[in-house]
Amino acid sequence: MTTTRSYAHVGCATVLLGGASLVFAGGGFEAIQQGHPLGWLAVAGAIGLLLLLGFLYWISYRAYQRRDWIERQPYSHFAQQGLKRGGFWKGFLVAWSVVLVVHVVALFGMGFAPALPYPEQTGAIFSLAVLVLVPAHVVVPILGGAVYSLTRSTSIPDQ
Repeated sequence: MTTTRSYAHVGCATVLLGGASLVFAGGGFEAIQQGHPLGWLAVAGAIGLLLLLGFLYWISYRAYQRRDWIERQPYSHFAQQGLKRGGFWKGFLVAWSVVLVVHVVALFGMGFAPALPYPEQTGAIFSLAVLVLVPAHVVVPILGGAVYSLTRSTSIPDQ
């Protein structure tokens, strides 16, 4: 018995995220054509939105596979009780540790900038990286926890 696949919940996301990515890409390419080099930020935003949309489709596919697996079990109402769930905090801590390592590397890079070629530019790049990484201590771990939790909660046990 297979589940009826309804993509109604990702249909709205497709229209909204796909449309927004088209607007960002078009605006970014137009800005680049007019000679504004920061138009690549809009193009990068369009790529990010398309990656998010791809992730939503992938998670939906995994969720349907999990639902099909549950329905194939002899006692389907008991089959889902032993499946993996949660994992937000593990993903949160792993992502936060990665951000901490990158932040420490940026701080060391700022300290060793006088020994590197073009010390003023190198120091400025590392200083900017240190400032950019401050909000990443909140955003990246929350995203990492959510992605790990979604991936874990849509997994199927090995047979």
